[in-house]
Amino acid sequence: MAKNTLCIFEHNLGSPLRRHYSDLQSFYYGGLVNSALVVRSITALGNYDYVWDFIFYQNGAIEAKVQATGYMSSSFLHGDGLRYGNRVGEHTLGTVHTHSINYKVDLDVGGVKNTLVAHDVAFEMARAPWSPEQHVERPRLTKQVLDTEDQAAFRHQSKMPRCIYFAANGKNKWGHQRGYRIQLVSFAGEHMPETSPMERAISWARYKLAVTKRKEEEPTSSSIYNQNDPWTPTVAFADFIDNETILSQWPGRRLLCPLSLLFSSAL
Repeated sequence: MAKNTLCIFEHNLGSPLRRHYSDLQSFYYGGLVNSALVVRSITALGNYDYVWDFIFYQNGAIEAKVQATGYMSSSFLHGDGLRYGNRVGEHTLGTVHTHSINYKVDLDVGGVKNTLVAHDVAFEMARAPWSPEQHVERPRLTKQVLDTEDQAAFRHQSKMPRCIYFAANGKNKWGHQRGYRIQLVSFAGEHMPETSPMERAISWARYKLAVTKRKEEEPTSSSIYNQNDPWTPTVAFADFIDNETILSQWPGRRLLCPLSLLFSSAL
């Protein structure tokens, strides 16, 4: 057991969890400070240190966050080096490169029989109640159950539904499924062209979100051996997405949610 590998602390977020001030009829104010529980670890890979945070909020939300620190990636500046980065010293080039990170998320919402559901907003024409001869655009919710792996694999730069979530098999007394929303807030950047002979080794990075059926023979999205021979990778995540059903009624079925994060640096 390694010592001092985890740090767990409470963090004041500097924003209210809730607040309201009323000066209409009844005058009152109420509020509550927002804080979260942070589980932090750090991994040092070469010149970079990655700070990994898992943040648990009071409203039930869970955030996974990573930031890179340490020493910059650099090389000797010569020739047309400025095509590949920025000059940061007399003979030093800060090289452009990409940090590619993949999270494997195993969510069980009210049991293992979950469904992937997409909500979006569409507009419909409706008569204005105050002026029946006029029409207004009224927003309404649309719902789609994503029932195959192909439907649940979203490539970078592709459009995603406004709200996508893992839904429990049962419903509450209001007829709604309990669920956990998957929300991506980071900029993914550019992925290596799929025509590259090396791309299959990191084919998980094609997708900002991909939901697959869990299998014992598919434990990870990549392999440490991929870096030694990326042209014939030991594990190719793209092969996991073969249009299998991910509907909850199939026995023994469990969903996994790989999320990809890419960010580039050229400092």
